[in-house]
Amino acid sequence: MNLRSTWRPDKDEVISTNGVVASMHPKASEAGLEMLRKGGNAIDAAVATGFAISVLEPNNSCIAGVGFMQVSLNSPIKNYPAGTNIVIEYGPRAPKAARPDMYKITGPGGGISTYSVEGNHNTDGYQSIALPGTTAGLCKAHEIFGELPLEQVMEPAIHYAKEGYETYWLLTLMIATNMEQLQKFPGSKEIFLPNGLPPKYIPDPSSADHSATKLRQKDLGNLLEKISKEGSDALYKGEVAAAIEEDMKKNGGLITMEDLAEFKAEVKTPYKTSFRDFEIYGPTAPNGGWTTLATLNILENFDLKSMGHNSAEYLHTFIEGARHAFADRYHYYGDPDFVEVPIKGLLSKEYAKEISKKVNLNKAELENSYTGDPWNYYSDKSIHDAWKYDTKSNKNDLVNGNYNQDSDCTTHFGTADKYGNLVSCTQTAVNSFGSKVVSKDLGILWNNAMIWFNPKPGNKNSIAPYKRPLVNMGPIIACKNGQPYASIGSPGGRKIHNANTNLALNILEFGMGPQEAISTSRSDASGDTTLLDYRIDENVIFKLNKMGHKIHMIDDAESWYSFARPSAIVINQKTKTIYGGSDSFPVAEAKGY
Repeated sequence: MNLRSTWRPDKDEVISTNGVVASMHPKASEAGLEMLRKGGNAIDAAVATGFAISVLEPNNSCIAGVGFMQVSLNSPIKNYPAGTNIVIEYGPRAPKAARPDMYKITGPGGGISTYSVEGNHNTDGYQSIALPGTTAGLCKAHEIFGELPLEQVMEPAIHYAKEGYETYWLLTLMIATNMEQLQKFPGSKEIFLPNGLPPKYIPDPSSADHSATKLRQKDLGNLLEKISKEGSDALYKGEVAAAIEEDMKKNGGLITMEDLAEFKAEVKTPYKTSFRDFEIYGPTAPNGGWTTLATLNILENFDLKSMGHNSAEYLHTFIEGARHAFADRYHYYGDPDFVEVPIKGLLSKEYAKEISKKVNLNKAELENSYTGDPWNYYSDKSIHDAWKYDTKSNKNDLVNGNYNQDSDCTTHFGTADKYGNLVSCTQTAVNSFGSKVVSKDLGILWNNAMIWFNPKPGNKNSIAPYKRPLVNMGPIIACKNGQPYASIGSPGGRKIHNANTNLALNILEFGMGPQEAISTSRSDASGDTTLLDYRIDENVIFKLNKMGHKIHMIDDAESWYSFARPSAIVINQKTKTIYGGSDSFPVAEAKGY
């Protein structure tokens, strides 16, 4: 047996009866906690955190980004009674001028992108920008649930934008990594590359060198202040919208004032399934939550607890179930407003049971094959023949090659208040620093959500005007006996799906607290090779290899990004105790009071 020193990262779990905020930056968590201290509810805290994180973590979130916010009420707020579950969807849409053949394909892609595109136009620059949702979504959440004034809720974000903050090691690293692209755009270069270089980070506060650079975004601060007074119309209508349209026209972007005025964050009843004694809720737009819910449905048919956590039997079953859910994702998923998607069948218990019967408990069989047909469990079977995909010749073509190579360019946060209300929210700029474009004099860092579309015409996820692409974000909420129980979510590209499933199983099936559920060793089956944590027992790895699994072991240096970076909150409604956990690696932090 090989021997090696092993790093086992962990954090203390936060336990509180007043409120908890878990986010990817300590100052963003503090912004949310400040609202709870001032009498706000979990949604006030989430909106404060969402705006603050878009200033503090610009590599992962921006006010012109996109996201989903799940809200579960244990007590009535405004017109919504206890027991309400709502999802506010502010995911991306293509501009109305977008077309299926707007990009020239030059070869196979990598990471998020299905294909490489001439000039990287779907990745960097103005042509990669989809309609922004974050500001609309956060303002809509505050409009329907907020109890504190929006100006007060946005104070932390405005402060950090106008006054600036000392950069931290991760942000400096990410700016340096993306320096080549950022310096192409004057607005981006001015903010993120002062004096032509990334802002300086000083790790030792007692150092004689006090030259650490503060990252200031004064134009963004002015816009945030305008939004705090006027709401989302400050961005989507009027003089700012006109300036955005002008900037887009000058630089080849597609967004118009009409696009902005028409965009609305949508308030929906989330999709619902169950797992054991829990109700599980996920967003309704094309998102990663569909895959998570489908995986949980399949795995519910197995006695996972008796197998033992992270045993060979458990991991084999998890991998096989997750792989089939991913196969369905790539064959069937797209925007239901544009293509037929058998989502009711895909999320049905009957279909999941059928799939579970095909899992060979002794051999890896679903890794390279596809065996399901959810159309049999879809309510409108009349469209079956018209839309069924021939899995041998007409695949959905969403993925080429090894799709394990994702970067973590998203953020997640959760909030809970003393009344037992719960929020789970995932937001993103999409790639690191999104499109790399900051509109000069506006301070707006733009998403590059057009990368989520398949640039090849004729596929379910191909580009169309005002269409929604298939995204990876998928925050979920679990309720028990109708009461909010767990907020679960993660950034991490395609790793989000399995990270959220892992976390849900750790909490709901194995009874772990949120921090233990996050810190324990994990797995990912979103690619053609299964990724396993280096802390998993060698005998387990040997058994999985013998079963036919293709395994890649992730060492401690790679773990941070390889399994996504989840956070979670669990509420014991009987004792009114709230437990919070955050990613074991810096910079994420859960806070309570």
